[in-house]
Amino acid sequence: MLGWEGIERRKVDRVFIRIPVVYEFADSQAKKPINVRVKVVFLETIGTNSFGAGCVFMGIDELDQKEISSLVERLDITKLLKMAIDKHASDLHLVAEQPLVMRINGELEFMEGQIIHADEIAQLVFSLMNKEQIRVFAREKEVDFGIQYDMKTRFRVNVHKQRGFVEAALRLIESKDFSFEELRIPQVVQDLARNKDGLILITGPTGSGKTTTIGAIVGLINKERKAVIITLERPIEYIHPNIKSVVKQREVGVDTNSFSAALKSSLRQDPNVIVVGEMDDLETIKTALIAAEAGYLVIGTFHAPDVIQAIDRLVSMFPIENRRQLLGQLSNCLRGVVAQLLVPSKDRKTRLLASEVLVATDAVKRIVRKDELFQLATIMQTGAGYKMQSMTDAIRKLVESGEIDTETAMFFSEEFGKYAL
Repeated sequence: MLGWEGIERRKVDRVFIRIPVVYEFADSQAKKPINVRVKVVFLETIGTNSFGAGCVFMGIDELDQKEISSLVERLDITKLLKMAIDKHASDLHLVAEQPLVMRINGELEFMEGQIIHADEIAQLVFSLMNKEQIRVFAREKEVDFGIQYDMKTRFRVNVHKQRGFVEAALRLIESKDFSFEELRIPQVVQDLARNKDGLILITGPTGSGKTTTIGAIVGLINKERKAVIITLERPIEYIHPNIKSVVKQREVGVDTNSFSAALKSSLRQDPNVIVVGEMDDLETIKTALIAAEAGYLVIGTFHAPDVIQAIDRLVSMFPIENRRQLLGQLSNCLRGVVAQLLVPSKDRKTRLLASEVLVATDAVKRIVRKDELFQLATIMQTGAGYKMQSMTDAIRKLVESGEIDTETAMFFSEEFGKYAL
């Protein structure tokens, strides 16, 4: 597509246009014009005074053809995606004027090879985006979306700007039916998933496996219950076929405008289970609590490092004068909170899940209602009979099994450091 400005719009029988075609190579010392003969095959109006032309290349010099072929191959995003898959990377970063960066087993690695130039990144990521996504990016300066690489693998893509340059972060998602045992999610999380109503919070920092855990929970419900499951996601990551349940997956930005609007609408869609991908604003949290109290099972993710901070931060998003009321609501509908970390194994070849689990027993509900959250740490340490555990306990078990070393344990848990000393 070639665009140009300033052509007067009028009805004509025939138009003769001379179009100079120039391609600028970012890695050349001097910009080299490439002369080609093209045939215009269609014209398109793309604005009030803007037009586009679709062209077929009729003649290109052999040397120029080789340069163009080399550039096209260099700007093939599918090769970069395959490289990330082959190296078992969790994330792929496209950073201006830097080599390719991947996160492998939790560690950043800079790939050897050519520098990726700023204008090349724009061409790479725009090739993944549709017109609407490009328009959103132009307006908002950032956009999230998902792409299906093949039948087994998807990527969650965030395109953003940094110092004026277009850059991107791509999260690799294997579309696999993970079992709780394979993921090493505690058995108690399965028990929580079997609740018919109430609120379950899955919390942890970015990249701690929250989405994968929720995917496993939805899969479990889908296999065991006849239910309507509505998931609100940005973007959709794991695809769930209907097994026993009807699973409706709605993507924010594609199927709905916001989590809060979609959550309100979902209450009129005969749901049994509602999954909220991001509980990050007051309106969404308020509606989630109402839904949980009304008899629906609501499963939501929240960014917080541990169970106690998850509850405190969630309630603190409301005005201080509403804190007591919100704690009362939360104590009524809360079923459990799971905080997650992914910690590197001793051989640094994989990462292991460490989970802190709070089950909403009568004692826990009373503590939440009275705003005595500091007591929850003791409850988790002594709540083994209810399958509760603290993060320190989870990490200690990994050390005792020889799967992680003491240095890693002390890095991820200050309390373990005190215990080890």
